[in-house]
Amino acid sequence: MKTVADLGLELQALRRASGKPQRELAAETLTRQEALSRLERGRSADFSVAKLLRLAQALGVEVVLVPSTSARPTLESVLTERKQGANVGPESR
Repeated sequence: MKTVADLGLELQALRRASGKPQRELAAETLTRQEALSRLERGRSADFSVAKLLRLAQALGVEVVLVPSTSARPTLESVLTERKQGANVGPESR
């Protein structure tokens, strides 16, 4: 199962491969650079679907939903994600 941190890293890799700095991609997608930075670091759980779709379009990829092959998150997996600092605390917003 992918986490917000996983998604952020994938988007960061796509942005870097495109050669676009954060500021340029943020301006192109009507997103604040700070919000894009937080998403790339897995610290933004409130990133809208509309912004995500604009990012995908600007990076030349599409968002696809696929059936999950894993079970629902366990308490252990949630605690592990929390310990890693992914998607928690006031900085995640």
